[in-house]
Amino acid sequence: MRLRELIVPQEKIFFHLLTEQSQILVRGAESLYEMLTDYHDVHMKAAEIKETEHAGDNVAHELYVKLNTTFVTPLDREDIMTVASRCDDVLDAIDAAAQRILTFEIEQPTEIMRSLARLILKAAREINVLMTNIEKADQRQVDRGCEEVDMIENQGDELLHAAIGDLFRRNDAPVLEIIKLKEIYEWLEAALDRCEDVTYAIADIVMKNR
Repeated sequence: MRLRELIVPQEKIFFHLLTEQSQILVRGAESLYEMLTDYHDVHMKAAEIKETEHAGDNVAHELYVKLNTTFVTPLDREDIMTVASRCDDVLDAIDAAAQRILTFEIEQPTEIMRSLARLILKAAREINVLMTNIEKADQRQVDRGCEEVDMIENQGDELLHAAIGDLFRRNDAPVLEIIKLKEIYEWLEAALDRCEDVTYAIADIVMKNR
């Protein structure tokens, strides 16, 4: 029996695991932001992000096992797995961006990378707050958080479109550099898109259970 099962009541375990996963998401976003704003020991920081992504996988797996061994759950089973899966998708995108920065041997991150990472961290923190409101079914708080993440994602869209436009207007830039930067930007923006997906899943749960 895991330690958390000894200290967390059975009916609370799903809320506890979902909150744990959102905290892991924040940790991954913090690691990405730190990697891009303090560009040293990049291999070590990318490895930390990979470990965080694995930690998210482990929590998602534990949720899956719990769902299959619990007769009555406090929330719809499919809704729980949707939130867990979408959090995992964000971590996957963060890891994909970090690994490409490493693999492509980016000498220095661009300001666009740092700006997108800042937005990802902001969205992840909002998701963590939202996750704590699932049990409370606080519709007003969830609506506010969803609107905030939606605005953050829109900012990311605007940054991405402007950045890609700038890349293709740079006649002096090597084609390979353009391809590398474009792919990294798209993975960073994908993380923001997936943050928005998490908020939709949380909003669905709260609406059903208020």
